[in-house]
Amino acid sequence: MEEEEDMYGFYKRIEKQSRVKKNYLTYNVRVILVDWLIQVHMDFGFEQETLFLAVNVVDRSLPSVVVSWSELKLVAMAALVIACKYEEKRFPSAIDFQDMIPETYFTCLFDAPFTQEQINSMEKKILNKLGWKIMVPTIHSFLVELLGSFGITNRLLNNMAFYFGELAMNDYATTTLHSPSMIAASAIHAARSCIPERSHGREWAKTLQKTGYSKREIASCAKMLLRLAKMTAHGMPNRKVFGKYSDSTWDAVALIP
Repeated sequence: MEEEEDMYGFYKRIEKQSRVKKNYLTYNVRVILVDWLIQVHMDFGFEQETLFLAVNVVDRSLPSVVVSWSELKLVAMAALVIACKYEEKRFPSAIDFQDMIPETYFTCLFDAPFTQEQINSMEKKILNKLGWKIMVPTIHSFLVELLGSFGITNRLLNNMAFYFGELAMNDYATTTLHSPSMIAASAIHAARSCIPERSHGREWAKTLQKTGYSKREIASCAKMLLRLAKMTAHGMPNRKVFGKYSDSTWDAVALIP
C-alpha cells in the first residue's frame, strides 16, 4: 500500500506553482516595498503567515498585472488584504493600511492616496490573474513543517530560523535562486550554527533526510543566509527585518549572528 503523503510532501510537490519570477522589479524597489509590508504587518500585529503570503502574492502578481510606478503601493495593499482574508480572523479595512501607519521611506516615494474602490478593483485583478490560487506553500509553511518534524523546543533556535527565513523572503536574489523548501531547511541549518543544539543531532539528521536535499546543498544556501544576516547587521538591505528581530519579542536574535 502506498504510504500516505504528509503535509511537507504535499507542499514540496506543489511549491513550483509559487516560485518567484525574476526581474519584475529592481532589487532596491522590492526591498523598499517589502519593508513597507513588514512595517504594516508589525503595526497591525498580524500573524506571521499573513506577511509571507502577502509578499508571495505580490511576487506572483506583479509580473502579470500591469501597473504604473505610483500603483505599486496599491498592489501591496491589495496583496495584504488578500492575505489577511485567508490568514486572519479579524482585520481592518483596506483603506486603513494607508491611513493608520507611520510615514516610511516607501510612503514618501509612493504617497498617492487610493480609495476603497481602487483597492477593491486591484484585489479582484490580482485574484483573477492568479486564477484564485492563493494558498500556496511559502517559506513560512515549510519552516512550520520542518521545525515540527525536528521537534524544536528551543524558542531561541525557533526564532532564529524564522529570522533567516524572513531575511530570505526580503532578498530578491535568494527568493529567485532557491525554492521555499530549500530556504526553510537552510534557515534551520543556519540557526543551528548560531545556536547549537547538540541534543537534537539525530532529529536533525532525520529532518534533513526528509527535505530531499543534500547536506552540501543546504550548507551552501545557509552560508548565503548567514552572509545576508551580516550585511543586514551592518546597515545593508532588510532594515525592517533587522529592527523587528532585534526586539525582545523575538529574543533579539538578529543581534546574535
